Amino acid sequence: MPADTGSLADRFAIRELIDRYCYAVNERDWTVLESCYTEGAVWDVGKPLNFRLEGRKAIVDIASTKISEEDYVVQTPHATMIWLDGPKARAHSTIKEVVRHKDGAGGIQILATYADDLVKVAGEWRFQVRTYRVTNIEFNAPAGDCHREWPAR
Repeated sequence: MPADTGSLADRFAIRELIDRYCYAVNERDWTVLESCYTEGAVWDVGKPLNFRLEGRKAIVDIASTKISEEDYVVQTPHATMIWLDGPKARAHSTIKEVVRHKDGAGGIQILATYADDLVKVAGEWRFQVRTYRVTNIEFNAPAGDCHREWPAR
């Protein structure tokens, strides 16, 4: 069966959006993070963190505040599945997240999933709803020393 090139382009763009989101978190690039969401987006984070935010600005404000308080936050997406439905789509990704608190005073290691509802806005895919569910969480600092320095942005 020949490949549907339109479908492949959309799948690639959605996968790139998921990667771009992780890049924005990892690199503390709040402009890029904001570009990943629709204006009225929802970020629904389940137990044990338990919060729900509505609106792109609220999402970016809390993410940038919390992440900036840490030595580092690194997210890596894996096993992404995408279901297309015209200008809408759903995606499911496994996320490994490693957080080190300031000066190594603890941390968090998380294995979680994102279930995303996406929409195409002006030819670009954006998150409309990001549902984050923790599979496993460990409240320990990752081993090793932090050598990352963040440039002023």
